[in-house]
Amino acid sequence: MLNPVENQSVNAMLTLETACWTVLLLAPLLRWVNGPAVSVDQFVTQIALVCIAAVGAIGLRIRKWRRRQQPQSGTDSKKVN
Repeated sequence: MLNPVENQSVNAMLTLETACWTVLLLAPLLRWVNGPAVSVDQFVTQIALVCIAAVGAIGLRIRKWRRRQQPQSGTDSKKVN
């Protein structure tokens, strides 16, 4: 069982990952609705936002996968006879 601090951390990571995937899914739709960038600054901002969301989503998914692969460190593995 997770303690409250670990549970809040898990919830925050899940929320952050969901936000990243949402940005990645909505970016093409917003680009289509709003049209192409009208300035270099707008273009750089759009590309940077998508890149940051992609790195965040993939990084958090890999982190979650690696944490599942690690053996659970609990009292069961440290039994004393």
